[in-house]
Amino acid sequence: MSIDNYKSEIKKAILIRRFETRLLSLFSEGKINGTVHTCVGEELTPVFISKYLSDADWFLSNHRGHGHFIAKTGKVTDLMAEMMGRTTGISHGYGGSQHLYTQGFISNGVQGGMTPIAAGMGLAMKLSDSGRIAVSFLGDGTLGEGIIYESFNLCGIWKLPVLYVLENNHYAQSTSSQQTFSGDIRKRIEGFGLDYYSTNIWDLDQLDVTFENAIKNVRNGNPAFVEVDCYRLNSHSKGDDNRNEEEIERFRTKDILTVFEQLYPDLYSNYTKEADELLDQIVKTAEEAPKLVNVTTNQFVQNIPVSYKESEGYEKVRGNESAYKALKHFFSVTDKSVMIGEDIAYQSPYTSVPYGGAFKVSKDLSDLFPGRVINTPISESSITGVGIGLALMGYTALVEIMFGDFMTLTLDQLLQHASKFSSMYGRKVNLPLLIRTPMGGRRGYGPTHSQSIEKFFLGISDINVLAINGALLPEIVYQRIFANLTTPTLLIENKIQYTRSSFKVLDGFKLLVSDEKFPTTLYRPDTKNTDLTIVCYGGMLEIVKSVVEKLAYDDIICEIICLTQLVPLNIYPIIESVRKSKKILITEEGSDFAALGSEILSNLLKSGIHIDSTRTLGNNTVIPCALDAENALLPNEDSIIKVIKEML
Repeated sequence: MSIDNYKSEIKKAILIRRFETRLLSLFSEGKINGTVHTCVGEELTPVFISKYLSDADWFLSNHRGHGHFIAKTGKVTDLMAEMMGRTTGISHGYGGSQHLYTQGFISNGVQGGMTPIAAGMGLAMKLSDSGRIAVSFLGDGTLGEGIIYESFNLCGIWKLPVLYVLENNHYAQSTSSQQTFSGDIRKRIEGFGLDYYSTNIWDLDQLDVTFENAIKNVRNGNPAFVEVDCYRLNSHSKGDDNRNEEEIERFRTKDILTVFEQLYPDLYSNYTKEADELLDQIVKTAEEAPKLVNVTTNQFVQNIPVSYKESEGYEKVRGNESAYKALKHFFSVTDKSVMIGEDIAYQSPYTSVPYGGAFKVSKDLSDLFPGRVINTPISESSITGVGIGLALMGYTALVEIMFGDFMTLTLDQLLQHASKFSSMYGRKVNLPLLIRTPMGGRRGYGPTHSQSIEKFFLGISDINVLAINGALLPEIVYQRIFANLTTPTLLIENKIQYTRSSFKVLDGFKLLVSDEKFPTTLYRPDTKNTDLTIVCYGGMLEIVKSVVEKLAYDDIICEIICLTQLVPLNIYPIIESVRKSKKILITEEGSDFAALGSEILSNLLKSGIHIDSTRTLGNNTVIPCALDAENALLPNEDSIIKVIKEML
């Protein structure tokens, strides 16, 4: 190895090390706070990778990402300001150490969480035939996370231009990999169809040629994984290092920057002095910049006046046909749209009968728009991450989750990534991501295929939640979503509605639709008097509609408020209805504890209007497969009528 051939790389590595050493000093002085995961001892990995990348390529980093950021972007001033909580920082003070975003770089501190996002960005790069690549970093502790293997599988299947880099320093926070890893890394990686490379941080010639070859092959369509044997010389974060000091000292002695200092003391001193002078200036600049103090909070509930117009309902349009029509139109007018999901393709070389989705919403879209409507493995978590990656690259990403019950597997990607990306980088990051899924029971599917679990996705910042109902054609909702999709959106489609083909307005009743982007539906007898307000959404509308029509014969006048947009919630239509009726019943197919109904009642109390009676009705147990038992358990006409008569 000829160390003097890599002086420019070592100079950049010294800057990274001096930067991180300064961070620790600033922390001890009380000038920065939070976590500081230094990469001291590992700086050369991103330095050598960045040699072979362009500005258009991407780094996807993790909690130990300062070196990655400086090597890829060179924005040392912006990073220091961020670390010091200044509004001039790269994430304007929101992101701190772990959450950084700029052209060509994005990081998050959730272990393994960025690996499927890298696959999504790689898919976008492949579709655009751009020649770009995505580089995703992970540590050896992350080898226990299942989502990384889902991501490797997708990259291998689709031959995506993604390079995964394992910085193997042999410890997670305090636990040796000998306690947590079983098997052979190379066999794991090659089992997913990725090219495997091995190198180490102490042999610069090998490090250099390994990354040169790996990156070249990735650009040629061969996803790859590079394992870099390395060692962090500092503790996991700021302190609490439980490793053997003799072991640490052994690696400190062989550290390349230490060796360089011994071989070229004057040059090392010059590089260090230059780095320190730069850091002195950028710390001074950051101290003079304004601190981030006030932040904008998310508004989950709004109170916006609406007006209504009368609708006549519709006939002879099945729900799945209407959704298909909207998707077909959208794909025909934009090339930058991709839909992924399990079993959504129509035909394949391996099957003789067309399929097109479990509920036939996608039908022949995969034939009409080849390469843009794609079957995936059963990998709900990773395909959600792929959707996020596509959206980050400017594609409108549609992710179908076959059953709403499986949405729990998407929660990490939605809560820790999609929702936070929209704001944690200190500015609005557009994420045109639509997750669509069927919810609801009444088909005898049982405990794990009949649930309505949307409540677990309400109240997540910057995630909009919509529920299609029988009074509105799905096509209308889709059109309005696609008209301005910049925020991650969850669209709930009730299974029963896929086969329904009409919404008929009985004589003596009115169907009114609000002027909101996602309309609130009002259904009631054509009279000014109202005895009770019923609030529902999704598939409950058809049942509640039948109840209201039956009760009208007994001169019990109920008004239905059916919501399309659950988050953010516009409370205004409900307030105006309850202001007249003084009574409210909220019906949901899912649990009514800590659910949408609870939030509605809470906000009605805040409004100060007089209410005589309130009730919620939902399902608070496991749904049985036996259809009669399921129908008796879920809110039904008899149970709703019984509750209403008790309230009056």
